[in-house]
Amino acid sequence: MKKKMVLTALLALLVLSGHSFAREANGPMVATGARMPVSVTSDKMEAISNENLVIFRGNVVATEDFTLCSDELQIRYSETHDVKEIEASGNVRIFKDDKTSTSDKAVYDRVERKIILTGRPQVKQCTDTIKGDRITVFLDEDNAIIEGDKGGRVKAVIMPEKKCPEAVREKGTSEEARCKGPR
Repeated sequence: MKKKMVLTALLALLVLSGHSFAREANGPMVATGARMPVSVTSDKMEAISNENLVIFRGNVVATEDFTLCSDELQIRYSETHDVKEIEASGNVRIFKDDKTSTSDKAVYDRVERKIILTGRPQVKQCTDTIKGDRITVFLDEDNAIIEGDKGGRVKAVIMPEKKCPEAVREKGTSEEARCKGPR
């Protein structure tokens, strides 16, 4: 039993290591987008190898080319151990560049490089805020589709002459420290 748990944990680490890379022209191997490794820390991890699933619980911090924080995170992977989908739930916060997204649930399709936010989703950039019933963020295009509630309404607050010191992360701030802030 203990040997099986160790093998399952090693399999989970192998899956999360992100072994795909792209080569720059005449340059070194570099990770790009969905080919970047996914790094996850949490209080607890459970690997269910027969379902190609790894579940992280408690103070979850996942990083790729963005940082995702949540109470729980499920990673689904293919038979070839490539990460296909990441589902976060509970107090979800996503930090990418100068944008902060929050919601109750987020589903990241790693192949299509899009994140679907549901459950009180909002995206903030500097002092501007967008809210809707469902927000789909396209990571590679740096754009989003905001869908309204049953009445079809979305809300955007765009502030004139903004000064955004909070949008620039202080040097040395760890991913965990960013996740501990209020939602």
